[in-house]
Amino acid sequence: MRYLVTFLWAFMLTQMVNFILNSLAGGGPLNFWIGVVLAVIITLSIFILDGLTKMSADPHAGDEH
Repeated sequence: MRYLVTFLWAFMLTQMVNFILNSLAGGGPLNFWIGVVLAVIITLSIFILDGLTKMSADPHAGDEH
């Protein structure tokens, strides 16, 4: 569920940034798919970072006695 919420927030924020940057560049046709691709990339990077931090948070990871 948290990854779905992460995707929704990433989607909304990247579409907003896409619109603002497009307006600053002269207001040409807005490319919807750039925001979608960036939202997917952000969500995948959050998913990977979450997996990496769970591996390092293992209390027995460095215990080799």
